[in-house]
Amino acid sequence: MKLSIGFIGAGKVGVSLGKYFSINALNVKGYYSRNVNSAREAAEFTESNFYVEIGKLVESCNAIFITTPDDIIEKIWNQIRKYDLKGKIICHSSGSLSSSIFSCINTSGAFGYSIHPMCAFSDKFTTYKILKKIYFSIEGDFKYLETLVSIFDHIGNKVIVLDKNKKTLYHLANVTVSNLVLSLLDIGCQYLKNCGIDKKDCIGALMPLIENNIQNIKNKGFTDALTGPVERGDVGTLRRHLNVIPREDLELYRRLSMNLARLSEKKHGRSYYNLIKKKFGG
Repeated sequence: MKLSIGFIGAGKVGVSLGKYFSINALNVKGYYSRNVNSAREAAEFTESNFYVEIGKLVESCNAIFITTPDDIIEKIWNQIRKYDLKGKIICHSSGSLSSSIFSCINTSGAFGYSIHPMCAFSDKFTTYKILKKIYFSIEGDFKYLETLVSIFDHIGNKVIVLDKNKKTLYHLANVTVSNLVLSLLDIGCQYLKNCGIDKKDCIGALMPLIENNIQNIKNKGFTDALTGPVERGDVGTLRRHLNVIPREDLELYRRLSMNLARLSEKKHGRSYYNLIKKKFGG
């Protein structure tokens, strides 16, 4: 099946995917958006068309990507399902929602999928440059599942095929290692700021530590990348941390340290990690 791809939604995800698809020789027909100027801008950037009527895009494309915020995907689906969708592929790019959002899609003759790029889309016009490195997750109707997987494989992306019932847990994994890590790093910077260090210097000072840690995880895996007081069994340092940590962060520190103790036991098998677990109520 040769795809003619249309996007409903001209934000960061839709524009980035459209540009990435187009430079990899996929046929991007164009964009529809509630904001015509956004659709026009996306079309110019991807050298495609823009549509002022959603029905015209549906008519022109056999693969429709809904790249809107999650809370209006169902609304868009209910809007386009009144058109002739027979044989068409209908996708959304949500990380948390499954293809089940396309209610009664079988009666339309179309085939539903969720296709999620595992990436943080920070900029509409530059993020496409890093998409070659990322994984995509896909779940949906069996009919074109292998076709979609092979398309991404052909352009160089690895694909995870998901069970739709695991979609929320999958999304939690993504949020934990991206948004929640961002929050954790911000908390660490705040501790340095409380030492009287300028915010810019906090980020500059901690960034090599952050980057080196990420590189070690990439090269060695989580267990072999371990360092720090938990891995050393340094209960004295942990006690001193507990004396200064803000009360609202105490449970977070406890939970993360307990997981480090688990990883440390896996790495070393030393019994003194029981002291750490006892300290944190494990």
